[in-house]
Amino acid sequence: MALAILGVHLNGASSFPALNLPPVFHGSDYQVEEAFPSLPDLFCTTIASPPGETNRLFLTTQDGLIYVVTNLAAPSLSVFMDLRKGLYSEFEAGLLGLAFHPDFARNGHFFVFYTPAMPADSGYVCLDRLSRFTMDPGNPNHASVESEVRLFSQPDRHGFHNGGDLHFGQDGYLYVGVGDEGGAYGEFGNAQKIDGGLFSGILRLDVDRRPGSLDPNPGVAVHPGAYAIPPDNPFVGMTHYRVGGNPVFDAEPATPRLRTEFYAIGFRNPWRFSFDRVTGALWANDVGQNRRDEVNLVVPGGNYGWNVLEGSLLANPAYTRDGFTDPVFEY
Repeated sequence: MALAILGVHLNGASSFPALNLPPVFHGSDYQVEEAFPSLPDLFCTTIASPPGETNRLFLTTQDGLIYVVTNLAAPSLSVFMDLRKGLYSEFEAGLLGLAFHPDFARNGHFFVFYTPAMPADSGYVCLDRLSRFTMDPGNPNHASVESEVRLFSQPDRHGFHNGGDLHFGQDGYLYVGVGDEGGAYGEFGNAQKIDGGLFSGILRLDVDRRPGSLDPNPGVAVHPGAYAIPPDNPFVGMTHYRVGGNPVFDAEPATPRLRTEFYAIGFRNPWRFSFDRVTGALWANDVGQNRRDEVNLVVPGGNYGWNVLEGSLLANPAYTRDGFTDPVFEY
């Protein structure tokens, strides 16, 4: 697998003194090599592997299939789980994320982000759903949809900007990328809100409900008892919040609606993110509207600007640039 980034503009932000990146990445320095030429072409949204395993890969397709590739030296492909029934997979929706529990070898748990269709007369096109499934005890290369435990199911009015990437951090918590629900320029009003839905940010969830973790505040999306909030999540206990010098909410009655699931906010569509294996640093892209895409070093409580900013560009003159975190580079 290779990565080519063309025409990158590097910000000289003093927030990231350890970075030593060139101002331009040249695509010609990279080559793409086909990993499994004997396997059929698939429109994959995720490639993942269980912790500690070196001879299996799992692939998700937008239309709802999870495949397992076994024996990588002489690869064989089979269906691990089928989520196609009732799935909405138009535009940027579908089966979007897959992550294996850190203790998968013992408990068989894995997590999936996907978008079931909503009834045509509901006013919504799909649900943004995060669920836990369990591998079949008698067959390590198969899982049943009947093993599903739903964590959240959020009504979504648009088939764009669903996010959906999933990763466990070194802290054992599950991180979830969520978009702004779609539309142009944040038209549904989800950006810069931490007392509304689970949109426009990166979430951090305790899927094991450890002692000391907190219950999430009630909300239309939340399946009670399915996950907990790490007590050190950055918005826990907050009573007021300002964006660019403008108040978003102040004290009661907004606090009971506070979405303490958020780890960072201000994303339009954090389509993919990853953790540095050595440092544990969290890196996330964000897909822009028309002018800038960006890559961010994500910090707890960081606000990455959408829809006040697009990259480092001010998109809404009603606000100031105060309180936002610049991207590391944009293009």
